[in-house]
Amino acid sequence: MPIFTVAARGALVLAALLSAPGFAQDAPVRFVVPYPPGGAADQIARLVAQEMSKAGGAPIIVENKPGAAGMIAADHVARAKPDGKTFFVGSNAPLVVNQALYAKMTYDPARDFVPVSGMAKSPLLLVVRHDLPAPDIKALIALGKQAPGKLTMGSAGTGNITYLAGEYAVSKLGFQVTHVPYQGSAPAIVGLMGSSTDMMFDALPSCMTQAQAGKIRPFALLDDKRFAGLPDVPTAAELGYTGIDASAWFGLVAPAGTPAAVVERVNQEVNHALGQPDLQRKLTAIGAVSMPGNAKVFATFVQAERDRWLPVARDLGLKAQ
Repeated sequence: MPIFTVAARGALVLAALLSAPGFAQDAPVRFVVPYPPGGAADQIARLVAQEMSKAGGAPIIVENKPGAAGMIAADHVARAKPDGKTFFVGSNAPLVVNQALYAKMTYDPARDFVPVSGMAKSPLLLVVRHDLPAPDIKALIALGKQAPGKLTMGSAGTGNITYLAGEYAVSKLGFQVTHVPYQGSAPAIVGLMGSSTDMMFDALPSCMTQAQAGKIRPFALLDDKRFAGLPDVPTAAELGYTGIDASAWFGLVAPAGTPAAVVERVNQEVNHALGQPDLQRKLTAIGAVSMPGNAKVFATFVQAERDRWLPVARDLGLKAQ
């Protein structure tokens, strides 16, 4: 039996991918991102697409279609031809949270898509405007309790995990805020830097650089361990606030009816890219970690997120704004 090298196995995966429908050299593949450029979803999708492109094959176009808590892009992909040419960069909001917030949706997250692969995830960070008169999270809570609803909380949009996890966290911390939704994390962080809002729970890729530069102040990481890029920022649990960990995550799904062979081959190519040290370094640099695994692993993960967050949204009585 011949012994294949890692390079040879990678070549076989690439050859299989190139022979799949929609991955011909002359047929560009689209990764549709439901948020504006600059946010976590956009950065991660572009990094993965760039790494995949190094192996050759069809060019990958990252297309931004922001709006309606990710539902414009989700509906667009759900209606696309299931030929392996169009994929949705799905995340917490369009694949999970929107089900609890919207009475009517033009697509069914479980029925209209087939999971392909996880890409990356990032813990949320509690950040406040640089001139907020509160030196730490304890003072922030006290400030919030003094005037319920006076503090404003930006988010990447209604339905986004930055909204749901933020509302859940402040409810656990014992104060109230007024929600200010933006169309994506990037504009929300711009609003926070300009003191248009007071605070935000955001994924690291879209807020870490500003936090490191002192343009906004980081108070707590919603994860089980500190992040190397912000070594002085404690976790919420370290500060005594447990049970509020949350992450933004991103992965590929395809229109329902996409052939299983295509799903498997694209999954292999995504995982090949995620396994490259260069991509892993780039993800770490922006505050994300890879989410490797087959399509079933990603499907199980998404279902677990539904089981956790949908009851939370309903218990809080959150609705689309």
